[in-house]
Amino acid sequence: MSRQTFWQRLVAVVGVALLVAVVGTGSHAVLADPTGFVFTPLVFLGDPTPGGETFLDVFDSSRINNRGNVLFGANVTVDEEGGLFLVNRGELSQIPAHAGEPAPGGGVFSLGTLLPTTFNDKGDAGFVWVLDPFILPPEGPPIGVNAGVYRFSQGADTVTPVVTPGVTPTPGGELFAGAHFGASLNNKGDLVFAGIVPTDQGIHLPDEAYIGLGVGVFKANKNGHISSIIGPGDPVPGGGVFDAASLPRINDGGDVAFLGHVAGEECRAANFPPQAIVINCLNSIYVRKAATGEIRSIAHAGDPAPGGGMYRQAISPVMNNRGDIVFLGDLTPPPSARLVTGVYLHSGGETIPVARPDDPMPGGGAFVTASNIMGWQIHVNNAGEIVFNATLDTATLSTDDGDPIPDTGLYVWSHGSLRLVARTGTVIPGVGTIAHLVMNALVVSQSPAFVPNSGAHNNDRGQVVFGATLSDGRGVLLMATPK
Repeated sequence: MSRQTFWQRLVAVVGVALLVAVVGTGSHAVLADPTGFVFTPLVFLGDPTPGGETFLDVFDSSRINNRGNVLFGANVTVDEEGGLFLVNRGELSQIPAHAGEPAPGGGVFSLGTLLPTTFNDKGDAGFVWVLDPFILPPEGPPIGVNAGVYRFSQGADTVTPVVTPGVTPTPGGELFAGAHFGASLNNKGDLVFAGIVPTDQGIHLPDEAYIGLGVGVFKANKNGHISSIIGPGDPVPGGGVFDAASLPRINDGGDVAFLGHVAGEECRAANFPPQAIVINCLNSIYVRKAATGEIRSIAHAGDPAPGGGMYRQAISPVMNNRGDIVFLGDLTPPPSARLVTGVYLHSGGETIPVARPDDPMPGGGAFVTASNIMGWQIHVNNAGEIVFNATLDTATLSTDDGDPIPDTGLYVWSHGSLRLVARTGTVIPGVGTIAHLVMNALVVSQSPAFVPNSGAHNNDRGQVVFGATLSDGRGVLLMATPK
């Protein structure tokens, strides 16, 4: 069995029920490159890092800004310690945050980040990094407790603390216990994140002891002042109160899209872990408008999904400056969740499907599911172009045991039309042939699909950054630029 990366161990713990398989070397049909993109390799697994270590087994949470600069994460030591790196005009550098070193504000950086990271057009970044001691639950506290939030300034080449667990006060006067997955930074310097706070208004389940903690969305402006956006106990439009809010995304206008759960609604799917492992429920998507403070419902768990089916939940919201919100609609039949997802766009008050199960995809094959890894497998730029990865119903590779490995592809949707960026079999001139859009180990969900983890992020130029495994086994981080 291949060695699991830090994020894969986290995913396994939080209950997505991932298995690791070994890729075989079976033959596959080689497709010509029909996509209209020029591919630039940015870095290969096995290359040396700027600090003299080695890029080992994964490129994750890759981001590209409108200047064409790229932020990405990677594991760099045999102990699965991660780092964050920048590609600026072809020059590779490392963000000064290293496992085992003191964290600004207090504590010591542990293994790595709670994805996704965030990156703006100035080249500044934000991220959540776990601190020592990091002990996976159930032996340790829920994931995110004792994680800090940090801001990186490219101009100063410095990392500064936004939240130091047990030190930084919340707007209500308590102390942050940590931070949940992900952060989002706009071009004005506003950083939004999901903070873990002491509260009696968090998720209560009748068969679980209450952990005394909740997750809410907070904003730190460019001067470091922290304010609350939405939190446990706040009212829900239409009635009820939130008991959790997480995974926020902010645009330059200050609007914030986020995941929310309403107290009393269904929370735990059959394949979800207890709250003592990760604070999480079946989620819906909301947006808070900066100009008015109004909260609007975008996609709610249990509602009919456009094109057919029901939302088991809605996850992975991404928002552009026009207010378009792209998200993954979970179409998994109860009692489980996060096994089959479709891609949806909410724009101008209407939600439409972008890609759903059985849709024919350019380049061959039909859509089976988008990735179920939340936060960095889907994106929308300010022109409304959506990029995402997906599993297909065709298979041109097999494992060493002869089991078929489903093809995977990366696509751009623009104004009602889908275009292929790359898929299994795509030839990258001077680089090699793509075997699949999975880094290091193959990630297979319970049912029914193989899950890509390549990342999918585009900028306003239409450039796309993503990772891939080649047919010769090498891993590469690629930038695709429209011809």
